[in-house]
Amino acid sequence: MTTFSSRQVGLFTALLLLGSTAAAQGALDCQTSQERVPAVGLTPNPRAVATVPLDKQRLGYVRVGGGCEVSRFGLESVHAAVMVQNAPDGEFGWRCKGADPAFVSNPSWARASVTYCKATDAAGANLPLQCTTLTKRTGLLRNPVVEVSLTPTLVTDGYTVVSGGCDTSHFGNGSVHAENVVVSRPTPGGQGWYCQAADPPNHAQDATVEASLVACRVAPTVVTPKPSLQCTVTQGPPGTGAYPKSIAKGPGRALGGGCELSWAGNGSIHAEFMVQQGPQPSDGSWACLAADPPLISNPGTAKASVVSCGITTAAVPTPVPAPTSRKNPVIIVGGTMASEFLYLLLEARLRADGYYVEFFELPGFGLIDIREGAQWLKNRVSEVLLKTGAEKVNLIGHSQGGITSRTFIHDYGHKQVENMISLGTPHKGTHVDPKLAALLVGCTDKPTDSPICHQLRAGPFLEEINVRAADDAIAYTNINNLKQFDVFTDAATNGRMDNCDRTNAKGQSLKCNITVQEQCPLIFVEHIGLASNGAVYSGIRQALTREPIAFNCMEL
Repeated sequence: MTTFSSRQVGLFTALLLLGSTAAAQGALDCQTSQERVPAVGLTPNPRAVATVPLDKQRLGYVRVGGGCEVSRFGLESVHAAVMVQNAPDGEFGWRCKGADPAFVSNPSWARASVTYCKATDAAGANLPLQCTTLTKRTGLLRNPVVEVSLTPTLVTDGYTVVSGGCDTSHFGNGSVHAENVVVSRPTPGGQGWYCQAADPPNHAQDATVEASLVACRVAPTVVTPKPSLQCTVTQGPPGTGAYPKSIAKGPGRALGGGCELSWAGNGSIHAEFMVQQGPQPSDGSWACLAADPPLISNPGTAKASVVSCGITTAAVPTPVPAPTSRKNPVIIVGGTMASEFLYLLLEARLRADGYYVEFFELPGFGLIDIREGAQWLKNRVSEVLLKTGAEKVNLIGHSQGGITSRTFIHDYGHKQVENMISLGTPHKGTHVDPKLAALLVGCTDKPTDSPICHQLRAGPFLEEINVRAADDAIAYTNINNLKQFDVFTDAATNGRMDNCDRTNAKGQSLKCNITVQEQCPLIFVEHIGLASNGAVYSGIRQALTREPIAFNCMEL
């Protein structure tokens, strides 16, 4: 969802400026107001909205940003509240909302800040400052991420991002328990805003997150030389500890800022709670403060960034519009007892084709419960999305890695995956010789066997993960050998997926099940070699761009 709202302040000012000339630099006069709810004491799920004072609106001040602070341990509240809203509110306000942590009744308070500015030229005359707000929202996802960017038209028209915020689902609004904002920051290059939410401690749940950005410009005038708004993003030093705090200070007053915290799967057992994310009126800096979840000692990290802006008449390079498309990152999920060494050639080929690539080694060498491995994969997917700013990943699963990827998709993340490619994966259960199974992974048909000995055989587990959600839009490609070339899978039987053919945006049919030897009869590639064979990679390349698979049988 993308929405727009804009206003132009000071038409009469533009008339006064006709024929005038501005020298050197202009200036921004910015102020901050705050609103605390409740005014004293505590209340469940508090929501505060700070609004530009009416007298300031009449003088031409424009809302440019804001911030949020919720109560935390040691400051009127037994436990840290969960910040679930820190975002623009209408044309003149900024909202801040706190919520109870999961399973904990926790009355608290919330304090919203709103920053508003007026632009003047070097002679002190008003300049027309114009702002617009854009938002983008995800559907229900596990640890959801979303990024909203300026449109090319707004970039061309001279708008620049001055602030942004995040809004997550919370109790009573699409979620059983409060989600925790762990990242709210400007995107690299200052062309957008990025948000990520995380599960409450020990409680996996789907949620939504909405990112908002506020972009402003000096509206076109006849003033010469032409004034423009120029902004910079400055990173603050990271803070660590049980209550990590980071302060970012830029060359000018903070119009907006960001906060990035440690979270589950990224250096922390549980997600830290963001309890302060806002401007410091005293010195124009930006503060980012986190706190432990209730009853959990959880040292973490916090990193602040600040957007500071000024008026300039110097030539400003034309900003490059944010890219409209980019390749989503690739995670290679290895097979049982397989190290990254076996996949280095596949990684190199993907990187040469312009993909960000990471390798995921099955935890416990793949000899543990597959559902546990899928949970570890969930954490890695979240990390990669955070690092890259992407909304989806591509998964390439080899052998058991394909089953682990399918389990992750079933249990956690079908909306976080663009393409799923499996190589030599026993989707309907392996029928490997019992002696070989005992030798390789210790499967002896005894109750004490590892869970995978039962999960990788035909049965309830595979039947469950083979059922896909009705709104699963992943493009599946399943590449296998004929049985005489592979002791683990057979393309015609246990290696097949059901009901997985797709149609691409061009209307072309995408066949899911691909047998190497049907297209390349002279290629004799065994189970492990599927990950390094050149002809197979030519199919992987096509699958990642959702093209019909036609192997280049001559590719080495």
